[in-house]
Amino acid sequence: MQVVFEETWEDTLSDQQKQAFIHQYKTKKPVHKGFTASPILMKRKRDGGFVATVFLQNNRSSLLSIREVTATVLNEQEEVIAQDKFVLTLDVPPYTATPWSFVFSPENVQSVDEPSDSWRLLVK
Repeated sequence: MQVVFEETWEDTLSDQQKQAFIHQYKTKKPVHKGFTASPILMKRKRDGGFVATVFLQNNRSSLLSIREVTATVLNEQEEVIAQDKFVLTLDVPPYTATPWSFVFSPENVQSVDEPSDSWRLLVK
């Protein structure tokens, strides 16, 4: 599977940053489901918000067009940490992974716990 960057990311990231994403993706365990969101980095913002950066993986043979989703951050006990609806214009080509960040405002964060490696992001 290949890493593909959305146009804004392609234009903004340096070659070194892109290579870091590609390298990180290669270290992840392969996922063969139709669509998955694999965490890269989850962190709290100073204002009480939350950022979840993930690889959106399209394991299908057709283009995946993402327009409106509900993203939910879950901890290891499956408790909701943050949740919000996002409107995007993102197309993920077949058999590729695209890095993407979901930024949750403080009012959409339900926990003050610090993120751990076992937290995950559910995208519906």
